[in-house]
Amino acid sequence: MTIPPRAEAHFSRRAIIGTGLATAGTALLPAAVAAQQPSGEPILIGCTAALTAQMAQNGAWVKQGVNLALKQINDKGGVKGRPIQVFFEDDQGPNPTAASNAVVKLLTQNKVVAMIGPHFSPAFLAVEPLLAQYGVPAVTGASAPLVTRQSNPWVFRLRLDDTLCGVLLVKFVLENLGWKKIGLDYVNTAFGQGGIEVVKTALAAKGITPLAIQAHLDNTKDFTAQLLAFQQAGVEGIIAWTDDQPGGLMVKQMKTLGVKFGIAGSTTFSGAQLLALAGEAADGTYSITDFVPTNPDPVVVAWKAAYHAAYGEDPELNATCYYDAMNVVAVAAGQATSITGTGIRDALMKIKGLRGAMTTYTWSPGGNMSHSALITLVKGAVPEVLAVITE
Repeated sequence: MTIPPRAEAHFSRRAIIGTGLATAGTALLPAAVAAQQPSGEPILIGCTAALTAQMAQNGAWVKQGVNLALKQINDKGGVKGRPIQVFFEDDQGPNPTAASNAVVKLLTQNKVVAMIGPHFSPAFLAVEPLLAQYGVPAVTGASAPLVTRQSNPWVFRLRLDDTLCGVLLVKFVLENLGWKKIGLDYVNTAFGQGGIEVVKTALAAKGITPLAIQAHLDNTKDFTAQLLAFQQAGVEGIIAWTDDQPGGLMVKQMKTLGVKFGIAGSTTFSGAQLLALAGEAADGTYSITDFVPTNPDPVVVAWKAAYHAAYGEDPELNATCYYDAMNVVAVAAGQATSITGTGIRDALMKIKGLRGAMTTYTWSPGGNMSHSALITLVKGAVPEVLAVITE
């Protein structure tokens, strides 16, 4: 694997977006205005999420984000005067079989014209052939590099590709933290494997070979052996690519064991679920991510207020990404020449400069629609934005 030219992205504290919530007349945070109630035949959308199993909290947030956007859209009159109806199915998180069954049901029984999710990369990779087979586009937050490398025109990703995330995190670790003795840890799934491979390649390009590499499963509970191996190797810090629960346990056990190296990692390490599990043990942890509710950007502040009013809590990444996903699908349906899978897909490909709650979306060949991310540092169990990264 070679590092793509876009790896030369820069770090900046400047705002990469304005205070407006709209582009080309489209707002993804609709104002509360009176509108004629939508009527006629509903536009059918499918959404899969982890409604049960280990990642059920993620699925609950996904559902809250989608439902808030759905209410706002239908309260404003729907799309072309038609209401949107969403069918939810359980994909059990990173479970390819459950995800495939859920998507088949939505495509064949519910006859949806667009999909939201699956979110986890192993699940999304399993359903990509189904999207092409049935001619239905899917909007996802799955971030593994392979997600948009299948030459599948039905795939649209709202979060930053892990290829760029990995390269930029390495750049930050080397240039800003000054680490030279580095260890790597990853969850042994398509998500973890893809992310850590990018990190290894980026380190190699800088002449650095990891002192130790450790892998774990999503259900790993004890990280003592891995952490002590890193300490024995004499690392200054580790770069980790994993999911919420194992990441939280890893960070918590680092403090318990009193290891003396730092940690920088994937989006997980600034996420609400990891921080709830690890608490202040996560202090000093760096992350590259798409969203944190502490971002002072005015658009994020407005989104945070809207979400809090609806659910009595701050939004996190999953809710925010899939709030945007529902809105992006609605915008595309509104601009489509026909409310069909092909019509919505073609409209999604024309989206440019569309501001959402998480970022600004522009379609690029391959299906990536996000082109910026954040570097965060946890202080007092709260992630603070250190820098904005743009391509």
